[in-house]
Amino acid sequence: MANSLHKYTVAEAQNASMGQAGSVFIDDTAQHTGLFVAITAIEDSVVDVSDCTNIANTMADAADFTIPAGLTIYGRFEVFSLASGKVIAYRG
Repeated sequence: MANSLHKYTVAEAQNASMGQAGSVFIDDTAQHTGLFVAITAIEDSVVDVSDCTNIANTMADAADFTIPAGLTIYGRFEVFSLASGKVIAYRG
């Protein structure tokens, strides 16, 4: 697993899991890559799972879904895109 948390100290791993590597404001439908650990919706935002291999590969019925405004989802997101909305994606 590239960018594994196992190579970090406990404190570094905790910081990485909390998005301490920075964040990106996303309000477009372009494909975004990087290691993101959390996504917070600024407004209701539809995630395009066709560009989200980590999500599509782990969901039994992978379909676009909405993150309601104010909600944060956590996971390991290496590639994702929005169909609509605005989010802050936190790097880990």
